[in-house]
Formats: sequence, C-alpha cells, structure tokens
Amino acid sequence: MVGEIMFSKKFKKIGLKIAYYRKRKALKQMDVAEKAGISCSYLSKIETGKVRYSLAVLIQIAKVLDIDPGELLTDGSSY
Repeated sequence: MVGEIMFSKKFKKIGLKIAYYRKRKALKQMDVAEKAGISCSYLSKIETGKVRYSLAVLIQIAKVLDIDPGELLTDGSSY
C-alpha cells in the first residue's frame, strides 16, 4: 500500500511537469495530445496524475514538448 501511494505521487509529479512544460511553450492539451497520438482526455488525466501510462507515451509527449524525457523523470526541474 505504501509503495502504491509513492508510485501514485511519482505519476502526479511527472504529470505536473508535463503541464508546466506544455504551458511554458504555450501549447494546448489538444495540440500536444494530437501530436503525441493520444486523446486529449488521456493527456488531461496524465497531467493530473489520475492514470498510469507507459514509457512510450511519456517519450512521445516529451518529443512533442521538445524536451529530454529525463527532464520529466528527475526531481531537479522546477515547475
């Protein structure tokens, strides 16, 4: 149970970073989702930490945002 909570917090942190970089580049969820090959509602759930997603999806989103996927996985970025 504790591991599950920590896992969920990590997904939420990554989602917040995705939203931060998307807004910083003045992109709409719809645009990022379309270019990443996912639905807008799925991206919204990713950004709010409500769903789990694959590394492949994370990489696609990072490509659209023109950032290294590592930026989303490390704790060094401020958002």
